[in-house]
Amino acid sequence: MHDDGTPTQALRRTLDRSSDPRVTRTRAAIADAVHELSRQGDEITVAAIVRAAGISRASFYSHYASLDQLALALHQEAFATISELYAKEARDSAAALRDAQRRLVAHFVENRGLSAAVAALPVSKDMYLSGVRALAAVIEEWLAREVTIPAGLDFEPTARYIAGAAYGLIDAWLTGELEMTDDALIDHLTRLLPPGIGEHR
Repeated sequence: MHDDGTPTQALRRTLDRSSDPRVTRTRAAIADAVHELSRQGDEITVAAIVRAAGISRASFYSHYASLDQLALALHQEAFATISELYAKEARDSAAALRDAQRRLVAHFVENRGLSAAVAALPVSKDMYLSGVRALAAVIEEWLAREVTIPAGLDFEPTARYIAGAAYGLIDAWLTGELEMTDDALIDHLTRLLPPGIGEHR
């Protein structure tokens, strides 16, 4: 969603930079509400989230412009956490790569209701692409810091390719276009990585 310069958009930018514990608590309550609604298999709507989180609609919209912006924020946090864990644990690169894919899938499972709700929105393409960019940014940083890639390939397009393929496969799985077990999805995400990716310098 584009920043239109409204007071609400300005407030969201301020909250994004805030270290106020009330902001952290509100966003944690929203995330917890999404996880609980997803766990119960309930429909994910703004009304359901604010009811479960115990906040007002105005409070929700002070933090997130829409469900897809909320989904993007949760994805970005998860991608960063997965990358940090990979950096700390990656000694056996093959095992670490599979574990990173497992954590990625677990994040989408935990937020399946929200991801499905976002996928059904007619205006979610921008946020979908933003999600790909967010994942690609984390992958690019990981590649540049940790990993050798085949000669002649650059980090940025390699990261965008991996992120786009992974996001597309996960989206098809979440929406039921592809029927796969969690383990089968993890296996495909891991084994379909370009040859040579994941070998540490």
